[in-house]
Amino acid sequence: MNDIERYLHRLAVALRGSGADVPRVLAETREHLRDAIRDGVAEGLTEEEAGRRAVARFGSPRVVARRFGGGFAWREVVPELARVVVPSGAIGLVAIGVSGLLAEALGRLFGAAFVAGGMPARYTSRRCAVGNAGHDCLNALIHEHLHAIVGTRVVYGAFGLLVLAGYLAVRRRLGAVRLAPRPGVVPLAGTTLYGVAAAVLLIDGVSVVTYGGTRAGSGQSWSDGGIALVMFLVYARSLYRERLSRSTA
Repeated sequence: MNDIERYLHRLAVALRGSGADVPRVLAETREHLRDAIRDGVAEGLTEEEAGRRAVARFGSPRVVARRFGGGFAWREVVPELARVVVPSGAIGLVAIGVSGLLAEALGRLFGAAFVAGGMPARYTSRRCAVGNAGHDCLNALIHEHLHAIVGTRVVYGAFGLLVLAGYLAVRRRLGAVRLAPRPGVVPLAGTTLYGVAAAVLLIDGVSVVTYGGTRAGSGQSWSDGGIALVMFLVYARSLYRERLSRSTA
């Protein structure tokens, strides 16, 4: 019996009575460990050394069993939240950055006012941008507002990429399972949050055009709502596949 088989045996024992889908957990664990061994061999380790490292990084069978089972200790609340919030938050920030790029594209296609026409009160006639000789005061303010909208969102997106890159680096170092949240938690949360966000933002965009008598500023809702809708579909697909895998296991 090699290291992987010994580990899987200990994990199977720890999973008894936990309420977890034992065959599915064992199959996923075996696949993760095999992937880790392949990575280790590619780095120059022997298969035996790679197997020992993979098992060590995977974590204690009891910890893994608690994560996939029904039990939940209060001391696990903060680590569990971190496993969900850090990657999901980073992906959300990247989505905001993409919405900024989409807002820029909509501004170029339909005019800056489509995205930035609904300006906040802090924009006054004094703030007409210097050097916009081709625009009147209102157009200069609209373009300034558009640049602020796009720039802010792109900065959020860049920060999200940095956080995501750091998370992936730590995940690779510590092992995927140690940082993996409970099955189904992230797809369910993402589907719910992005679904609500998409509905609210797209309805707001439609209402601006339909009832506001103008489309000025509705581009913000369309860009945000469009990205939220895409993220909703991505998470909904992941949730569906996760539920399907459970039902067919």
